[in-house]
Order: sequence, then structure tokens, then C-alpha cells
Amino acid sequence: MGDGHHHGRCRAGCLCCCICCAKAICNWYAFLAEVALTAVLVAAFGVALPVRAAVTDASLARLDLIDGGGPRNGAAAAVSLAYNLSLTVVLRNRNWAMRAELAAPLDAELRFAGRRFGGARLADAGRRIAPRRAEELRVVAVSPPRGVALIGDGGAAAAEELAKERSAGVFELELKLAGEIRFRPVHVGRRRRLEATCPVRVLMAPAPPTAPPGTAHLMVSDKIVTCY
Repeated sequence: MGDGHHHGRCRAGCLCCCICCAKAICNWYAFLAEVALTAVLVAAFGVALPVRAAVTDASLARLDLIDGGGPRNGAAAAVSLAYNLSLTVVLRNRNWAMRAELAAPLDAELRFAGRRFGGARLADAGRRIAPRRAEELRVVAVSPPRGVALIGDGGAAAAEELAKERSAGVFELELKLAGEIRFRPVHVGRRRRLEATCPVRVLMAPAPPTAPPGTAHLMVSDKIVTCY
């Protein structure tokens, strides 16, 4: 009887030990699962990756400085810039759980030789970019036939820069983006500036034989321009 009772107590003790070990293992796995879930939620909603911008399909049909005919009444000569530019701005939302939403209109500004010569509104506030998706915004900027006036020293500097770049066969333009963005469904009320500069290099190649005399063939050197 004593031995049987002793063995029964041993079996009961072993069973209790196994149950305790199983509970400890379950608790440990539950803890790891909670840690993993917390890490996933933090990665998904705690840190918002900024929206990246790039330029594709850029095409420049015209870029010329037009002399206004010399000084008038002692004032500086009027110089105009004539242009015909089209491109696509690609906004990429790299977050995999949050959509990006424009909290303010997104505007584009075109610059040459440090001077603004054109601009366009790309999108109004409320435009959305789904997680891990990209939104394409088309820009078409065409000046009047006689161009846009560049008055003062800035116009003279632009003329000098254009002459220098024309002789080198490479033009450098800048597209500046400015707006505000927020991320949903979290970060409610928090806005972030969306600012980027996109350098667009244009090569001047010989014009086709059928082109009018004096015409330059302009070709964008990069198919995809990364903005910074």
C-alpha cells in the first residue's frame, strides 16, 4: 500500500510539473506573439515613411530666350523665355498600411537659372495615394508665343546662362514641388511638408533634316529623374 501510494504521489507530482511547464511555454509564446504584434503595429502605423517623388516622360519642345528689343527709357532690356514642356510627376507611398493624403494643394514651380518661369497646380487637397501605390500627375507648361518676361538683372543672368548651356549642348531645369501631406488612418491632424526638387537635364541634339532652319532638337537625358 505504501509503495502504491508513493507512486501515485509521484505521478501526480509529475503531472503537475508537466502542466506548469506547458503553462510556462504557452505564456512564453503568448508573450512573443504580443511582442511580434506590437512590432508589426508600430512598423505599420507608428512610423510613416515619407512620400517620394520622381519625374518621368519629360519632353521639352522649346526653350528660347527672346530679346525684347533693347532698353526703353533707361530701363533694363526686357528678356522673355519661351518654353513648351511636358512631364509626369510620380508620387510613391512606400507605407504598406497607411494611405497618404494631400492636406493642401500640391503645386509645381519651373525654374531656370534660379528664376521661376512657370508653374502649375498638380492636385487639390484631398488627393489620396493608397498604401504601396503610386499616383501619376501630368504637367504641361506652355508659354505664350512671345514667352514670359524676365525683367531686370535676373533676365540678363538667365540669358547668359542659356547661351552658355546652349553652347555646351545641355540645359538644366528644375521642377520644385511644394505641398502638405498626412497619413491615414492614424496621425490625425498631423501635417508634413511635401517638398522636392527635381533636376531635369535636357540635351540639345541636331534637328531632323525636315525641321525649319535654326531649330534645335531637345531631348531629356534621363527617363526617370529622382527628386530630392
